[in-house]
This record gives sequence, structure tokens and C-alpha cells, in this order.
Amino acid sequence: MKIFPIKKLYLPALSIVAVGFLLLVLISISTYRNLDRQKTMALSFLHRQGEGLILSLEASARTGMKTLMWQEVSLGSLLQETAKNNDIAYVYIVDEHGTIVHHSDSLNAGTNVDWKPRITEEDQIDSRIKKLPDKTQIYELAKFFSPMYEPAMMHHRNSRMGMESGHLANSHSHHGDTIILGMEMSDYEQARHADIQHAFIMAAIILILGSGALFFIFVIQNYYLVDKTLKQTKDYTREVVANMANGLISIDSQGKIVSFNLLALELLGIKESAAQGMDLRTSINFEKSGIQSTLTECVPVLDYEIHHQREAGEIVSLALSATPIKDGKGGSEGAVMVLRDLREIKLLQEKVKRSEKLAAIGELAAGVAHEIRNPLSSIRGFAQFLRHSLKDKPQEKEYAETMVTEIDRINRVVTDLLTFARPMTVEMSPTDITELIEHSIRLVEADALARDIKIQMKVSDLSKIPLDANQITQALLNLLLNALQALPPQGNIEIGAELDAAESQLYFWVKDDGPGIPPNQTEKIFDPFYTTHQKGTGLGLAIVHKIAENHNGEIRVDSPPKGMARGCCFSIIIPINLNGIKKDKLKRTEI
Repeated sequence: MKIFPIKKLYLPALSIVAVGFLLLVLISISTYRNLDRQKTMALSFLHRQGEGLILSLEASARTGMKTLMWQEVSLGSLLQETAKNNDIAYVYIVDEHGTIVHHSDSLNAGTNVDWKPRITEEDQIDSRIKKLPDKTQIYELAKFFSPMYEPAMMHHRNSRMGMESGHLANSHSHHGDTIILGMEMSDYEQARHADIQHAFIMAAIILILGSGALFFIFVIQNYYLVDKTLKQTKDYTREVVANMANGLISIDSQGKIVSFNLLALELLGIKESAAQGMDLRTSINFEKSGIQSTLTECVPVLDYEIHHQREAGEIVSLALSATPIKDGKGGSEGAVMVLRDLREIKLLQEKVKRSEKLAAIGELAAGVAHEIRNPLSSIRGFAQFLRHSLKDKPQEKEYAETMVTEIDRINRVVTDLLTFARPMTVEMSPTDITELIEHSIRLVEADALARDIKIQMKVSDLSKIPLDANQITQALLNLLLNALQALPPQGNIEIGAELDAAESQLYFWVKDDGPGIPPNQTEKIFDPFYTTHQKGTGLGLAIVHKIAENHNGEIRVDSPPKGMARGCCFSIIIPINLNGIKKDKLKRTEI
């Protein structure tokens, strides 16, 4: 089962995290720049507002100085009235020596200042942010105070007013004075504090959303990993079930098929399209097999042998095992059944029984054959002597000849017994199949012509196939003799050989159009001494069977053959190593 590396699975998540972190940095930079821009805009607004107020004060002072009622104290009153604005903390005028000439707070008049910027131009405005002892911030602006009039003009105006009483003694020319305006920054600080608070809230929201997204990504990634593993496990389990050597079916509590593998359907003869949800009771007797007890009482069934008949009529022997699927409450939700094909086992059992039986018969036959053969030689010798001695007595001579013929028949039986009983050692050698079959035909050619029976050869020219030529010739000869004995005059026999390259098997067959073999005799024809012919020994087919087994092959019988209404076909199937074997054109010969 293939497992994906965890590093590969987490690469997409890490990529998303990296993108999220980059977005967080960009948003943070953008927020910082926005805050800085808002600070700059707010200070610029304060600066413009302060500049406007300073210019307004200068204009007011200038206007007042043009009137006859203007006095120096009027400037102090103007500053005090101006300071009543909520946006102004204080305003004062400083002379060139740093002494406060006028102050919005009269208590501070005449004191020295701690900040007097060096202003060199008439329109220059300097500014700073001052932090008071109570941590309050004040935005201060400083500018030359220019009421735009000359002292001579002032003297001329005062002379016209006749101010000899000494009112001009306290006059001040304001040349080189600096006006300093302090602006309240509380609104600015509140707005900035609100902006920073909003930025922190947004950062917290982004952090929470990012953490949630990260957690969600890892959850999805883990889900993907688990889902991938489950899918792989499911596919692996499906492959294991599909490639089991036995059939597997699971059913629910109602006996309906839930899952299966193809081998189980093949054994039961069920079509795959109709399997899902099918009631298995239609194919297997639940009561007789014990499956019903498994479903109702959770009683398992172990290797119960059933004989299932398919739709085609074939009966298949199966070993059935069933175990309950428990629901955790002591009940059953269904059952799992394993079906094991017993056909091969049955064949092996039959082969073992046959081998044991043949071994016993072989031992008996060998002992009997040796005991019979020696007396037979003496009896045949005396019968030959009597046949020559009784030349003048035709009837007695006929008896003697009959004795010789019957003794020869007994001798053939004994020879067959010895052939059947003794171990047959296979001597493999490269054999020309066409020549081997032609030789087998020549051995029975005279009998076939005498009975007007046609023998057709149908064989591929297969050269140099490793076989025991003598044993195969003997097997084919026995099959040909059986066919000749079964056929009436003018019958037909086909003998042939063919190589199945796909299955690496060599097929020999002998087929006739005679009466065939009844179905009830098919299983007995290979038993020793079983024969339906009056003059048969019952050992011919037993020897053919033994020769096929010696070549690790098998013999089959079909009666009637496929595509024929009557007749019989014996096939010898031998496994062949195809290395170095070449198949040529098909050759047909007819006698």
C-alpha cells in the first residue's frame, strides 16, 4: 500500500501560511503608513489652523492700531480673548530678548520663555510639539509679529490726539517681536488614539482570522491525509478480497448480498449485474447449510459441503464457511461467507483412490502374471505338438489350434497385466509428432482397410517435441484399436495433434463417429478390467491413462464430441515447454 510523504501533503498548507503571513505584513505596513499619513494630515491641519489664527491676530492688531482708540493694553486683551477658543491653549508675544510682552494669561507677562526659535524671514513659521508636565501635548507655532506700522506714524497719531498726558510712555514698537501660539492637541490625540485602537483591533481580527484559517488549513490537510489513507486502505482491501483464492460474500440480516468478489459469483453462477442486493436464498438453502442459524443465533458454520447446481446444469462441490457480523448487542447484522471450490480436491482424492486401487491391482497382477506365464508356455508347446501330430484328424487338429489361439490370448492379457503393473519410466527424447502418428496409423492400417474404415490424420508438423515416443505410440495404438472395435463398417476415425501455445499444452486426440459411450459408463472406462467388448481385456484404456499421467498430463473423454450428434473423442493433454519449438503448417492425411 502506497503512503504519501507527509512533507508533500503539508506543502500546500505551508504555502498558504506563507501567503497569509505576507498579506499580514503588507496590511501592517499599509496600516502604519495610514496612521503616519493621518498624523501628518492632522498636524498639517493644526499648523494651518494655527497659521490662520496668527495671521488673524496680526490683522486684528493692524486694524486696531489704525483707530484712535487703540492702546497697547488692547493687544493684551486681544490675546486673552483669542485664547478663549477651545482649540487654543495659550498665545503670547515675545520681544527680541525672550521676554514675554503680552500673554493670554496675564500672570505670565514679563517672564522669560524656554523656546524662542530663530526666525530669519518675515513669513517663516516654525513649529514644535511641546509636552507639558501633566503629559499634555501642545502644538506650538512661532512667527514674527508684524502689525505693519512704523513708530513715526505712531508718534504722529499720538501727537494729533494730544496725548501729552504721558499715555505713550508704555508704548512698544513690536519690532523684532515673535508671536507664539499653543494649539490644543487633545482632539488630535483622541483621534490618533482611536486610530491606533482601531488598528490594534484590526490586527487582532486579522490574527484571529489568520489563526482560524491556519487551523482550518491543517484540519483540512489532516482530513485529506486521513481520507487518502482510508481510500488507499479501501482499495488495498478491495484488491485483497478480489484476489482471494476463495469466494467471499457478505449478506445482511435478510440474506441479501452486500459485497462480494468475482470468484464467489463464478462459483455460484451469479451474474455480476444482478448480484448487488440479490437474495442469496435463491441459490443456497439457508436452513440446510446452517446460514439461518448464523443470522439468528450467531452460530458459525465451518466447511459445510454443499453441491450447488448452476444454471447450465453443472453441479459444483463447495465448502461453505459462515461467520456472523455482530451488532454489539449480541445480535447479528449479517454474515460473511467463504466459498472454497472442492473440484480440484475431489479430483485429487479420486486420483489418490485410483492410485491406491491400481497399486493393489498391479501388485496382484504382477504376482498372478508371473505364476501364469510359465505354465502357459508349457501348455502352448503341448498344443503345438498336438496340432502337428493330428494332421490326419481334422476335428482334433481344430481343437488343438483353438487351444493355441486361446493360450495366445491369455498370454496377451498377461503381457498387458505386466505392462500395467510394472513402473513405466519415461524416456524423453525429441520426437517428430507427424512421424509418430503416421507410424501409429500404419500399425492398424490393415484392420482398417479390412473393415472399410477411413482414418484421417489432422496434425501440425511439430518437430522435435520432447516425448516418450514408445509410450505415446502405445497409447495412440490402444485408442485406435478401441475405435476400430466400436465402429461398424464404413465408419470414420480422426487422429490428430495440436499445440496450444497460449496454455503450453500438446493435444492428441482420436475421434470416431461410432455409437459412443453411455454417460453411466464414462467414469468406469479407465478402471482395470472394465470392458464392453467381448474380446477386450479391459486394460487398454487403463494403460493409456497411466501413460498420460507419466507425462504429467491427463486424458479426457467426450461422448458425443462437440459439434457431433454421436461418436466419441479421447484426448491426451500433455504440458510442453515451448522453448525452441516451431509450429508449421497444418498437415492432413487420409487413408
